[in-house]
Amino acid sequence: MKVNSTLATTSSRLNREKLPPEVEAQKQAITERTVAYCNESLDRSRFFSLLQDGEITPSIMQYAFLQYQLWRDRLHQWFGLCIVKAGSCTDPDQKAAIMSLADHTFTDLQDGHSEMYLEFLHDLGLGDPEIKASRRSAATVSYERSFFDDFGYGTNNFYEALATLSGRELCVAVRNERILQYYFDARSMKHPTWLALHAELEVEHFHDAIRPAVTRYTGNSAKIAELMKAVEQGINRHVQYFEEMLHEYESR
Repeated sequence: MKVNSTLATTSSRLNREKLPPEVEAQKQAITERTVAYCNESLDRSRFFSLLQDGEITPSIMQYAFLQYQLWRDRLHQWFGLCIVKAGSCTDPDQKAAIMSLADHTFTDLQDGHSEMYLEFLHDLGLGDPEIKASRRSAATVSYERSFFDDFGYGTNNFYEALATLSGRELCVAVRNERILQYYFDARSMKHPTWLALHAELEVEHFHDAIRPAVTRYTGNSAKIAELMKAVEQGINRHVQYFEEMLHEYESR
């Protein structure tokens, strides 16, 4: 996956220093495995199989991403939980994680990503009255709670929570590339700014989130395996959310 110059326009303030060779090699290996797992999970998904076959209708897209807007309006709570779970702001790895979580939240709010998302909903054919009238479905409520159910305060799994969050980030990038190709390109529609930006920006967010955990555990194969399991958990739950929204749409 590639990252282009669009990232230069963001408000990120992180200092992404070069990692030691062994840590960089481990991060690259995890990145490649994560991208492969994202594609495997999306390939197994009925929602994304229908998307690839050209069978996801505009009304399904409208339903799914109206709900997704309601979830992403509370994404900061997931980042906040990870910050709360960090036991030290002076431990180098936890400090780096806290900074990356705070930076992601700052960038999203400072750069107007919520406004970009509203434009994306307009590109899907939704009007402001429909957007304002939308309410959380059972699938959205379940997805919002899932991170807290798995990594609630008081549980000793900070780096696993960080890895799960990072898996979701990279899955969003791979997911958005598919939506651009199989929905917007297939209909000769312009690429919405939010969708295109997050097809690349989330790659950086993945690296920022996973980096402290990889730095912590490079050389510990058992812990790296646990991180990968957590990454896959985040990917699977994200894809499951779209399966649940598809089921809700079809059951209406």
